[in-house]
Amino acid sequence: MLRSFVDRDTFAKRLNELVSPSQPIQSIEHLYGRVQELDQIDKALYAPGRHVFIYGDRGVGKSSLAAAAARQYQSSDADYLDMGCGPDATLSSVVANIALQALQQSRVRTTKTTTKAGMSWRFLTLERSAEEVARDLHTEVRTVLDAVEVLREVAEMHSEKPIVVLDEFDRIQDPATRHIFADLVKHLGDKKVNLKFIFTGVAASLTELLGAHQSAIRQFATIELGRLSWDGRWDISLAVTDAFKVELPKDIYVRIAAVSDGFPYYVHLITEKMMWRAWEDPVEVETVSWQHYRNGLKDAIDSINAELRRPYELAVTQRADDYEEVLWSTADGEYLQRYVDQIFASYLFIMEQREGRAALPLEKFKARIRALRTQRTGSILVTEEARKGLYWYRETMLRGYVRMQAEANGVKLVGDRDTTVARQEVHVPSSARKGYRGSAVPPGVSLTRKIGK
Repeated sequence: MLRSFVDRDTFAKRLNELVSPSQPIQSIEHLYGRVQELDQIDKALYAPGRHVFIYGDRGVGKSSLAAAAARQYQSSDADYLDMGCGPDATLSSVVANIALQALQQSRVRTTKTTTKAGMSWRFLTLERSAEEVARDLHTEVRTVLDAVEVLREVAEMHSEKPIVVLDEFDRIQDPATRHIFADLVKHLGDKKVNLKFIFTGVAASLTELLGAHQSAIRQFATIELGRLSWDGRWDISLAVTDAFKVELPKDIYVRIAAVSDGFPYYVHLITEKMMWRAWEDPVEVETVSWQHYRNGLKDAIDSINAELRRPYELAVTQRADDYEEVLWSTADGEYLQRYVDQIFASYLFIMEQREGRAALPLEKFKARIRALRTQRTGSILVTEEARKGLYWYRETMLRGYVRMQAEANGVKLVGDRDTTVARQEVHVPSSARKGYRGSAVPPGVSLTRKIGK
């Protein structure tokens, strides 16, 4: 048990104020490791007509950064407007939903809206019902300029400094629809509409999301969000244990940082489950133990959604029983793209820890790596003909799940330890997504301690 929190409800409430694996972080004080990006967004939003696009891999914290930045920018007379995108989203549906949310907020705020209630607006009046707004705007917003005028009225009605978060923009499947939003942003600037947007999306570049619409892309400050820095990772865990007045040994918070692979989601999830284990301990806990960590890690793995579990299960349930160690070796190292010889060096290190298991010869190992590109093994890895022998994950976030599985099985992944191939052989530009901008292990941090301490 935790000395300061013996009541389950009080403990659970406080814990979920500090960790947020299931929804974006709202408070800047709980957004660790993103100070530089927040500052970039803050400065960008000062410029008239400029909006922000945060892009990168799934799970790196785009939604949390967008929510914190929007809350920082939004004036205190209203909440920021928060919209999610779906595969069937259109310009009219998104604009209608923004207007509906703004109208509903305005109905409970009389200070600004009372004086505006009598204004002659083309699209919105405070007397209109929610059903009327949703229905009418779907048919009335026929062009981009219609959408601009609706958003002008939204801005006037909503607050002094309104901002919209348009989350998961990549889920809009139709490229033509995404292209229309690029036009919308450009016209908002040209017409001097007092409304800002923060878009988020999974992509390698802004062009991939908006198309080659260069005049519109210039309206955006782009933030490519990479994996979380090491200090940002362990600051999350340390903030939680500090709040509960228990000690978290350095060896454990370094392991959490390493296993998470730089994805805040995993740090939050492992820390949450670990703290539940500490609270459930029948003995009073002053220091989080390795047992709390190990059990919390297993609980975290059990709670991972099926979308991440499924490829792993496909890979390790092949007729040959040697895929799991091969798969673990692909998740070693700080770099996201690695040559097969480097992965093989990790594999040999792993097999030294697997008592009674013989390592595959190199050629058979390479065959297994090639197989991990196929649908029958979950289509986990990707390569290109132009860069033969270089592999990376199709879904980068899956790498963290693989690392968690290795850790739960008592297998040590020691980080960037590719000793058989000199690092200078890799000549690929830095990229947060493709992974050659590694989040290097900090000086003085050793990843060689065994989990079973």
